[in-house]
Amino acid sequence: MSSGGQLQANKELLRRFVEAINKNNLDTFDKLCSPNYVWHGEASPNKRNDVVGLTNFKKAVAEFTEAMPDLKVVIEDIVAEGDRVAVRYTESGTHTGASFCGMPPRGTRIVWTAVDIYRVEKGKLAEEWFAEDSLGVWKQLGIIK
Repeated sequence: MSSGGQLQANKELLRRFVEAINKNNLDTFDKLCSPNYVWHGEASPNKRNDVVGLTNFKKAVAEFTEAMPDLKVVIEDIVAEGDRVAVRYTESGTHTGASFCGMPPRGTRIVWTAVDIYRVEKGKLAEEWFAEDSLGVWKQLGIIK
């Protein structure tokens, strides 16, 4: 496959990944992601918030979608180069399900942005570096003022 064709295939892989999240069809991750998938969350001063392994990642996403059952992820921009795909998202959801960030559900609808960089290996997502507007999320949920 030409390098341009591979870049398009990597972008399509990300689109299918987002579609699986939006349809809450996490079993699709088995086809799209490496079994050794690593999610690098935002770092705090004392630790990294990494999730290692596809099974653990699927569990983390399931917990998030339990808190916001109507979660919607919209790709605003997508750029691919080499084995990397960068995506800017707008995400939204209503906190009506499980506890989230230590807060019980309040029915609060929130909207936030995120930027992720993914690494593709052998046609599957292998690694993700995640950065979102956590401060905006916490403010909308009433965790901080």
